[in-house]
Amino acid sequence: MTRRGITAEDLYRFRFVADPRISPDAARVAWVLRECSEDRRSYRSHIWVDRRPYTAGEGSDGMPRWSPDGAHIAFVRTLSRDRGAAVGEGQGGSIGRTQIWLLPSDGGEARPLTRLPQGAIKSLEWSPDGSRLAFGFHRQPPERAEGPADRDGVPPLYRRITRLHYKEEDIGFLDGERDHIWIAVARTGAATQITRGDWDDLSPAWSPDSRFLVFVSNRHRDAEWRLIETDLWVVRASGGRARRLPTPRGLSSAPSWSPDGRWIAWLGHDRPDGGWGTANIHVWIVPANGRGPSRDLMTRYDRTCEDLVITDTKSFHGSGAPPAWDPRSRALTFLASGDGVCHVHRIPVSGRGGPQPVTRGALEVMAVSVAKSGRLALAISSPTMLGEIFLLPGQDGAAPLSAMRRVTQANDALFKEIALSKPERFNVRSPGGGRIQGWHMPPAGRRTQGKPPLILQIHGGPRAMYGEAFFHEFQLLASAGYSVLYTNPRGSQGYGEAWTKAIVNDWGNHDYADLMASVDAAVVTRRVDRRRLGVCGGSYGGYMTNWIVGHTKRFKAAITMRSVSNIFSFYGTSDIGPDDSFEFGGHAFDDPANYWRQSPLKFVKKIRTPLLILHSEGDLRCPVEQAEELYIALKTMKRPVEFVRFPEENHDLSRAGRPDRRVARLSIILDWWKRRL
Repeated sequence: MTRRGITAEDLYRFRFVADPRISPDAARVAWVLRECSEDRRSYRSHIWVDRRPYTAGEGSDGMPRWSPDGAHIAFVRTLSRDRGAAVGEGQGGSIGRTQIWLLPSDGGEARPLTRLPQGAIKSLEWSPDGSRLAFGFHRQPPERAEGPADRDGVPPLYRRITRLHYKEEDIGFLDGERDHIWIAVARTGAATQITRGDWDDLSPAWSPDSRFLVFVSNRHRDAEWRLIETDLWVVRASGGRARRLPTPRGLSSAPSWSPDGRWIAWLGHDRPDGGWGTANIHVWIVPANGRGPSRDLMTRYDRTCEDLVITDTKSFHGSGAPPAWDPRSRALTFLASGDGVCHVHRIPVSGRGGPQPVTRGALEVMAVSVAKSGRLALAISSPTMLGEIFLLPGQDGAAPLSAMRRVTQANDALFKEIALSKPERFNVRSPGGGRIQGWHMPPAGRRTQGKPPLILQIHGGPRAMYGEAFFHEFQLLASAGYSVLYTNPRGSQGYGEAWTKAIVNDWGNHDYADLMASVDAAVVTRRVDRRRLGVCGGSYGGYMTNWIVGHTKRFKAAITMRSVSNIFSFYGTSDIGPDDSFEFGGHAFDDPANYWRQSPLKFVKKIRTPLLILHSEGDLRCPVEQAEELYIALKTMKRPVEFVRFPEENHDLSRAGRPDRRVARLSIILDWWKRRL
């Protein structure tokens, strides 16, 4: 059978796997399947066990959690608005009516467990004795004139703002309520709020005797000015006053309690100035009784313990699941990223020998779940595999994909029709020393006359990493006859802290030099048309696109997406603007010239390259005014520029936006390159 090229509309047939959870007996895997709804305007998700769907219907289901005896699966269900509740994915995001449901693991009928008020459930964990479930919950405040939109979507009369951090990407304007820890009784569904206060309490994890919970909170009096300085707290499961554990100043997240009750492990760092991803996140431990210092298990490990691989087929990067303890409390299993891959690693509690890989190969492990037997369930992506669930027996050494048992064929039927391009990995010497890792994706499944055009793709962040994962947009461009170049220049994560910090307070310098060096090498070695070069990127990648077209005329066309053009105004309009002080050496009002020096808008008069601007109107990370400033300046000078705005969408349009708008975006991109290259 002749395979066809991939299309933008294939997105409607993609099936996304997530959150694998291995059963207590290590025999089965529960996981989440997410796909586009029939109207192509939303998504639906359901729980599967191995290759069989366990939930169905109009709701969206997520967070499957096995009971300790394996008899039930608890999960979170969100009903659609037309069934009397608001939408939400159950991991944060928009507030809606969500409930915890119980499902017999033998495949019987699911039933609602809780009757929570309007709100969002953000985490879910069984107690080790199986009697209760702990969860993070954000209760929506009652309807009032001042506050968020009501359940019919009607805006309030006004919003009174008194907080520094008053809005957040993917959530919107923050209301007066906080995230807190709740507990539900598994037998009756009776739910009780355990923590209270004017702060957020997140990520509860149980003690092995089911008497206590450890959680994450920032309870500093000036917390709004110290957003990344979170701590670990312990509270009785019956409620009461919480006590803080002796963790260092810096980030603490994703805690887990050792089976012997002696230790609590977590992911974090000790850099209070380590916002914007400049500090490596490591596995730490601290005595659960608080009588002793915390300890970084990997002080010599110059990588970070999260999935940093960025793609357009998952709605997150930089996510870190709690480290998983072995049954004897002697070792921890976790994800770590570096050099374009994300793998499972293991480290002894002593820290001796450092982290050792459990998996290997050109792939991204997106999530992992560990059984007491040591068997692992994994969600894995590769450049030619959208994402599937695998099982790996506990073993010594690093296992390749061929040593794992594949559980799912979520996308096999579609991918049998499609000719995919296989990226070619390469290294280029950086002008500053060291190596720039990159990938060249040649045109797929078609013959072209002469050398093909080359499109340079630049990732966002800047603290993110391109890697060995499936990228729909890149495959689409390769299918249309373009060569695609994507690299990890200085400023990217995954290559050590020195590489990551190289652009602090110096955007547009070392990163620009590395990107141009990569293009130079590609033009010479990859047989591409040096007269037909395109450049594009989103977020920080959009910033670099704006910077590049203001500093060189070598590109024939460009696309800037959800970009930053004016760092000074970004400081006051972005949901993370005040955190710029970590990245740019102080606040914008302290040194406006420094912010303007690094702003692409300063060089707008030099832009002659035809530019397409794509931006979402609901973007709070890089507000749409960043696109408006750039567009008006270029249009006033009668430069070749077009501006496409997406109503309602936020910063994550390309990876989590409404399906029909994602397809429209890809079609607009293809049309632009066709006209301009």
